[in-house]
Amino acid sequence: MKKETFVQRVSSGKVNNLAYFSNGKEGLISVWMHEGTYVLTWEECPPGEQYDEATYTRDERHVFAGIPEVLDFISSNGFDVELFTY
Repeated sequence: MKKETFVQRVSSGKVNNLAYFSNGKEGLISVWMHEGTYVLTWEECPPGEQYDEATYTRDERHVFAGIPEVLDFISSNGFDVELFTY
């Protein structure tokens, strides 16, 4: 989705997700707004193990004050906002 769509959706309370496969692992990054802040979760695990949190190699939760910080975090970790979906 376009950056503008990403920002509009998150700011209106909707969730944006990015599912990916990289370096032999599956991952999911989700972003949404909660109580005036922006929440980003990032989970990564071996293929097919998404229901077993004990296998996660990454299980992060970040809270940001504004959308610019969210966008910076996403890009600084090598991801493109335009790859997120509804």
